Amino acid sequence: MEFVPLVLLPFVIAFLIQGVIELAVWIVNSVRNHRASKRRRVEADLDRAQAELRATILTLASQLGADAHEARKALIRESFLASGRTPPGR
Repeated sequence: MEFVPLVLLPFVIAFLIQGVIELAVWIVNSVRNHRASKRRRVEADLDRAQAELRATILTLASQLGADAHEARKALIRESFLASGRTPPGR
């Protein structure tokens, strides 16, 4: 009877080592999953910000184009008024 604990000792040690290894694997997987989800959130935020900036740029470009068109029309109008001529065909 005295030798039974000694015979079971390697099995107990192996069981404990296996438990520690499984715990370590679980912790590593949890950290990886957390980092991956954080990376996905950051990438989604960047994609959203990029889309907003692109829309803003296109809106501003359109407004600048309209302003430039109006400025050209005003410049042409003023040049005709300054020269005393009338625009042809209108």
